[in-house]
Amino acid sequence: MTGARTLRDRIRRARLDVKLAWISAALTSLVVLVSFLALGARVRENTRRVFTDQLARNQRTLIELQRRDFQQLLFGASLISAAPTLRAAIGSARQDALSGAASNPILVATVEGAVRDLLRESGKDLLLVTDGTGRVFASAAAGANGVARGTDLSRMPAVRGALDPSTPADSGGLAVLREPDGLYQVAVYPLLLDGFTLGSVLLGQRVDFAYLSVARSDSTGPAFVSSGGEVLMRSPGASLPIDSATLRLLGSATRAPTTVNAGGEEYVAAAIPLGTTQFGQPVRLTLLEPVSATVRALVHPVQVDFAIYGSLAVLLAALGAAFASRSVLHPLASFVEYLRSGAAADAGRSFDAEGAPAEITTLSNSFAELMASLQAKQSQLERRTAELAAANAGLTEEVRARERVETALSESEAQLRQSQKLEAIGTLAGGIAHDFNNLLTVISGFTQFAMTRTEPGTPGADDLRQVVDAAARAATLTRQLLAFSRKQVLTPTILDAGEVVEGVVPMLRRLIGEHIQLHIERGDTLTRILADRGQLEQVIINLVVNARDAMPSGGTITIDLANVHPGGAEPPVVRMRVRDTGTGIPADMLDRIFEPFFTTKEVGKGTGLGLATVYGIVKQTGGSVRVESTVGVGTTFVIDLPAAGEPAAAGADGAAPMVLPRGSETILLVEDEAGVRTLARRTLEELGYLVVAAAAPAEALAASADVDVDLVLTDVVMPGMNGPSLVAQYAATHEAPAVVYMSGYADDALGGFTIDEQTNFLRKPFTPAELARMVRAALDAERRPAGASSA
Repeated sequence: MTGARTLRDRIRRARLDVKLAWISAALTSLVVLVSFLALGARVRENTRRVFTDQLARNQRTLIELQRRDFQQLLFGASLISAAPTLRAAIGSARQDALSGAASNPILVATVEGAVRDLLRESGKDLLLVTDGTGRVFASAAAGANGVARGTDLSRMPAVRGALDPSTPADSGGLAVLREPDGLYQVAVYPLLLDGFTLGSVLLGQRVDFAYLSVARSDSTGPAFVSSGGEVLMRSPGASLPIDSATLRLLGSATRAPTTVNAGGEEYVAAAIPLGTTQFGQPVRLTLLEPVSATVRALVHPVQVDFAIYGSLAVLLAALGAAFASRSVLHPLASFVEYLRSGAAADAGRSFDAEGAPAEITTLSNSFAELMASLQAKQSQLERRTAELAAANAGLTEEVRARERVETALSESEAQLRQSQKLEAIGTLAGGIAHDFNNLLTVISGFTQFAMTRTEPGTPGADDLRQVVDAAARAATLTRQLLAFSRKQVLTPTILDAGEVVEGVVPMLRRLIGEHIQLHIERGDTLTRILADRGQLEQVIINLVVNARDAMPSGGTITIDLANVHPGGAEPPVVRMRVRDTGTGIPADMLDRIFEPFFTTKEVGKGTGLGLATVYGIVKQTGGSVRVESTVGVGTTFVIDLPAAGEPAAAGADGAAPMVLPRGSETILLVEDEAGVRTLARRTLEELGYLVVAAAAPAEALAASADVDVDLVLTDVVMPGMNGPSLVAQYAATHEAPAVVYMSGYADDALGGFTIDEQTNFLRKPFTPAELARMVRAALDAERRPAGASSA
């Protein structure tokens, strides 16, 4: 400890040039060492990668050679099992002939003679015949005594498979026979006689040093054959520093080459399975490539060069640092002395940097500039003090402005929270309406089925009619709930604006209360318009609610509709005016009345989204909206909607009774709601269609894999896959069918699915008649030639 402290003190007191020399030498040594270590790591990684690629190629080659050898062995075993000499030796025995004839020396000698002759003809190393229990009945081996009669091979999976009567007669298996005189890789084939499995035939070749030499012909490392944790054979002259645990790891590894450590050395190993022995143990051939030894052989010559040239670099760095430091430190010492003498305080006397390095000259000039700058900064500080006093007054004004901004931000946050509340209510209403629509579909549909089987005019028929009417009214309420919450399904249709207004009157009366009167005025005929019924209902509801809020003490709301001709060549429009006798809107607010979040109501009473929604819907429909108002008199909203067709008489009933169309086409029905699925299937089957029904998209694709359907009737939103994706998958493998989509979800819950005039869309709840007409229309439209018009 004392020696280390003394060394630190000496280094601390040493001259700066000596310290710089030592530091340069140390840094150079570190760079040389890191470079050498990086080179070694790179060499090891490249060696490992090269060996891995090489072993992978050798592995694939050996597996392919093994497969070919197995095919040859299996073919030879199949020929031997059908050889006339072997069949003649066995005779016309049955299933237990071989096991029962083991005590017959004449039969045994005859079969063994036939086996020896067949082995010579095959050119292989081993031929065995087992009885029906898997025991050796006769054997022959090239250059050996063969396998002892009675040896039990039933634990060998390939033998069990050959003796199994359920195994195909032309099948076989690969196995390894482990005997005291060596290893044999054998192919096992069933021995059949007159359709009975008498035993099995095993034809094999010896796994010896020659086999290992061929296996490692493209490798530099050793090869060995192992079973579990035991090495059965290794290549000649190869040392194998691998313990039993590493052998088991190699045995359980995949076929891909892997890196192992054994005896402190790193190897890349690749295993090839040879088969399973009669003891039930798998046997593998493993090839090794020595990574560590190869890296040492590559790095050792470079190590000597690194040591020589590294030492030279360290010496040169130390000498260069010492020379450079002395050339700089001597003028630096003069400059320090100049500072100590107090001459620097004299503005008229500067340091003489003649002959000094550029660094000392720069330091001297910088010091002079620093002194001049300090004097200038002092003057600036005095001026800055005066400026700060003036800035303090400006800062006070900025604080007041910030307070005004925060107040405006607080008001905006309150409007945002109110908007989020409305969004949550709309989401809840959309979910409730979807489930309610499914229930209404089932209630209305099955009630109409019951009505067809009830005598008209009876009390039961009248009761069922009440249920149907109630379901229709409930469906209307559901549609109005979606319109109020801005969650309706977007389906533009040709409408009578007067009928739409009359349809929402019951709901409007509940909204405005008894203290406000509601009047509806309409002409005898109104031109039809193209609009979404739910959106138009939402416009009416928003305007009536605004009018109600403008008349807290009561008043009158009037909705009048009429055809208007703007003049010239322009087509007629349907003009709807919503008038109230409320407080009116100030003139300075009329220009902003349709802006989002702008409201004339007090905080907490309005969101500023109602009239913005009205403006967006009318513009999307292709119409226009304007407002006229007088404070204290009332407000009138004027909406012009473009015409879409011929006028319809007021109060006309568009539901004309007709016979339900029938058909015989095949329809794929996909609906996750059981009640709706049952109703649709029953309706279509009673009309003559062939229906393939499924509760989920996956089930539908499986059921229709081999069926060409004419029409797909599917729900839009389903678990796992939506309706459009289901149709796309089916059309990818079949001729594109006609498609009818159905849903009771709101438009923002349809997962991006867009409904337009070309989409066959059936809104829930629907009746059996609506379903029948929609399906027939979709099928007829699909078959109509291009350019043809419907009747």
